[in-house]
Amino acid sequence: MLIDRLDELVTIVRELGRPVASLLVPGISRREVERAYGAPVPEDVATWFGWCNGVRSEPGQIQDTVNLVPGYRPLSAAEAAALRPAYEDDPVLGTRWMPLLGGPSGDLYAAVWSGNERPGIAGVLIGEPTEIEFADTERLVDFFVRCYRQGAFTVGSDGLLTMDTDRYDAIYADIAGG
Repeated sequence: MLIDRLDELVTIVRELGRPVASLLVPGISRREVERAYGAPVPEDVATWFGWCNGVRSEPGQIQDTVNLVPGYRPLSAAEAAALRPAYEDDPVLGTRWMPLLGGPSGDLYAAVWSGNERPGIAGVLIGEPTEIEFADTERLVDFFVRCYRQGAFTVGSDGLLTMDTDRYDAIYADIAGG
């Protein structure tokens, strides 16, 4: 289940001493998510924001402090909804989508859906074409868990989150193909 995988991800980052683990804002209800979005959302989106509604800001924080994975922090439902207009011309995102994770340069992982289907996950990289990278939210989280467990995401000697791109690519090829 998605919530179990999200809890596993938090356990991993907590065990690694990542500050983000203690900065996660408690989740909100489906009704609050839908109020921020302005319409009904799929179960995966409600579950995501029910698990975590962004990260808390503290004085002196750097981006690495709030990153759940390299380059990306969990967004609150209000932040996610506020970002949507900046991407309204993206044909892959269409009209039914909600950012889940965001980076400082505007890169996103976003849930994208139509009708009652389970949302896929789009990777939005500024300056690159948007692509559906994962079949569903659980596969995205499974990918992150595997990246931590298999050494693609590690904490460097400087205490910052690092990524081994070769391992990342190999795990992605396995997840995306599976």
